[in-house]
Amino acid sequence: MTSSSSPSITETAIQTMIRRLMTLTSARRAALFVRRRASSLLSNASSTNSSSVLQSSRSMRAFANASSPIFSHAAIAEVEKEENIRWINNDWNAPVASTSSKILSFKRQEEEEEEEEEEKIGKSEPSSKAATSKIATERHETSERKTRSESDLLGELETIPKDALYGIATQRALENYPITGVKLSHFPEFIRALAFVKKAAATANFKIGLISLEIFKAISTACDNLLESKEHHRDFIVDVIQGGAGTSTNMAANEIIANLANLTLNKPIGSYGIVHPNDHVNLCQSTNDAYPTAAKLAVGLHHEKMVGELKLLIQSFRKKGDEFKHIVKMGRTQLQDAVPMTLGQEFNSFANSLESDLAYLMKNVNALYESNLGGTAIGTSITAHKEFSKESIEALKELTNLPFTSAKDFVEASSSTSSFLLFSSILRRIALKTSKICNDLRLLSSGPRCGFNEIDLPAVAPGSSIMPGKINPVIPEVMNQVCFQVVGADAAISMASEHAQLQLNAFEPLIVYNLLNSLDSMSNGLKVLREKCIDGITANEDVCASHVNNSIGIVTALLPKIGYRKATLIAKAALETNKPVSHVTTEVLDFLSQEETDALLNIENMTGVVTGDKKAKAERNSYPKRGVDIESPQSAGGNKCNFWSYMYPPERQLFQSAGDM
Repeated sequence: MTSSSSPSITETAIQTMIRRLMTLTSARRAALFVRRRASSLLSNASSTNSSSVLQSSRSMRAFANASSPIFSHAAIAEVEKEENIRWINNDWNAPVASTSSKILSFKRQEEEEEEEEEEKIGKSEPSSKAATSKIATERHETSERKTRSESDLLGELETIPKDALYGIATQRALENYPITGVKLSHFPEFIRALAFVKKAAATANFKIGLISLEIFKAISTACDNLLESKEHHRDFIVDVIQGGAGTSTNMAANEIIANLANLTLNKPIGSYGIVHPNDHVNLCQSTNDAYPTAAKLAVGLHHEKMVGELKLLIQSFRKKGDEFKHIVKMGRTQLQDAVPMTLGQEFNSFANSLESDLAYLMKNVNALYESNLGGTAIGTSITAHKEFSKESIEALKELTNLPFTSAKDFVEASSSTSSFLLFSSILRRIALKTSKICNDLRLLSSGPRCGFNEIDLPAVAPGSSIMPGKINPVIPEVMNQVCFQVVGADAAISMASEHAQLQLNAFEPLIVYNLLNSLDSMSNGLKVLREKCIDGITANEDVCASHVNNSIGIVTALLPKIGYRKATLIAKAALETNKPVSHVTTEVLDFLSQEETDALLNIENMTGVVTGDKKAKAERNSYPKRGVDIESPQSAGGNKCNFWSYMYPPERQLFQSAGDM
């Protein structure tokens, strides 16, 4: 750009430039580029005395200086594709563990180099063209210094970040599987599970005599680092969904653990001079036994949070059941008035529904702890020491304090995902029941003037952008959506489980991803449902009582006394006259007094809660038989016709059951 043609660059334009640069590289580099551009403009301004260029350059440099610290923590995903250098995480202020402080030494070197470059910018440059050429050369040289090379079957790869704990297998996976954008680091329990498996394997290999004490200690220390801290979890950058049946995940664990182990032995990252990812960390294992074992453990560890939230939700329902035990309301079937019940019974039914599935989950969760570790590639234990399986599973059992057992058939276990399928189906059941409960809560709270309005849900947000005063049941709605997602995930898991072929299921990454995701969503959803909805529910007692008193359904209580046909006449009359059933009964039936009618239509007795009322029970048992007083076949030796049962078998059954109460 010449001075004569250089337009004035506004501060807005400078901001736009920086944000555009931010999509291409790191914030630090964007700011650095702007500083360089400012220096070039200053050089031109000095030679031409152009005030506009001078002002633009000053504005550009000032904004660059101000922007650098603001965006210093930005993480730009596009860099992963374009440069494949350590700008992936760009976490410059991450805490450094004392055991691995060497890991960030290269980052410090980068910062020092950038500071030196910034100092150079302050010096006058002969021309913008020369400056641009010099910068391009420097960037190329710097890029070269920020990466390391490793080799594998496919050849050499030179784009691995120099300070990355992962190696070539992980780098290839990063390039091959840009699928979900969700990295393994998103699931810390999965990383912990991998560390447990690798530590158990190292323990077994040392005990058998396959690795030295030095290597065992180094691997064990590296695994402990992953177990006790999330500091290095960020190096698990592989997408959770990947090809190869989880090979990339297994190799990421092998590489990271190997590099951490070598660091404890004062060996540089990527050297694998003492501890090798395959020869030591993966010794006596294959992806096909290490990955599923870690995946099962991850689900087992991950589900504990959900179980805890489910227990708390059940407790909340029980508290509401006790709080509402005295409130009589109408029960409904097919959204139509049925017979009375208590609101407490309804909330206790919610608790019991979830509790039954919780018990089923706890009963079957141990299926996850059947391991094929030591079966290696297809279950034949090729390359594995004969004692490895026994020793590694025993070590895993001790490390996790979980009931790990060895699979009866390693070949079958290598291709089977039945334990995942069972767990997913139980999770699906819990989700469906929870969704049903949320549907009920939405219906019971509908209104407030034109719906059921039997309960009030806590108001957590205004409900409408156009209708003033409207409050929506947003918490049950969001829980519904969580449950729908879990059901959909179960369908994906079912498909992945069915698509196993021969001696391996290649789709376990999808299974694990969906299970862990579902557990996360359910845990969070159950907590939100409890805290922001259930705990704050209040009952509208007057509304509940009004629904019961005006209901036609209470006529059912008259059946033992008058029979189905006469009760139908009363129900019809109540509907036509819009009068309460208690008033219509004495009008239709002249043989029943108002006192008798009121006793029969006692609302509390209809709910089955007042079981201690001996008088009411005695009255029910003393109801006279209707019609012809014919003895039952049982009392008459079976030689008389049971006329009443023949004419009204449902009524006879009701009458008998009422007498048994």
